[in-house]
Amino acid sequence: MRNHQTFCLAILDLDLFKQVNDRYGHIVGDFVLKQFGKLLRQHFRSEDITMRWGGEEFVVGLYGADCQQGIDRLNNLLTIWRQQEFVSSASEAFNVTFSGGLVEWPKHGNSINLLYEGMDAALYQAKTMGRNRIVAAGEVNAHKFVK
Repeated sequence: MRNHQTFCLAILDLDLFKQVNDRYGHIVGDFVLKQFGKLLRQHFRSEDITMRWGGEEFVVGLYGADCQQGIDRLNNLLTIWRQQEFVSSASEAFNVTFSGGLVEWPKHGNSINLLYEGMDAALYQAKTMGRNRIVAAGEVNAHKFVK
């Protein structure tokens, strides 16, 4: 990791995205994915990493950020994204939310495998808690959740 700075990794998953595709069609679903990717690029710094992980999942890497800074930045993104309104081909307005799981290097692990496991567990917990939220890996074990 760059200059031994802390580093946060997050996996973000668009909530109930299959329902978007099923209800509004894949063209609308693709548009939602592109808009989310665009927002990620606009919201984060040039030294941060944003990428589509697959399907409706994205990964964000935040250089020099500790866990609380990562949570704050992702909650800010969540607030912005909640305000994004989409319109179907039948002129039906709808919103899409996302859930996220966050880890901090080296606090939550010093290997990519441990970090991924922590991110995935935190994402699962965010989904279990009702979606539309960010959960950090350490909070999964402590049963404390960030909304």
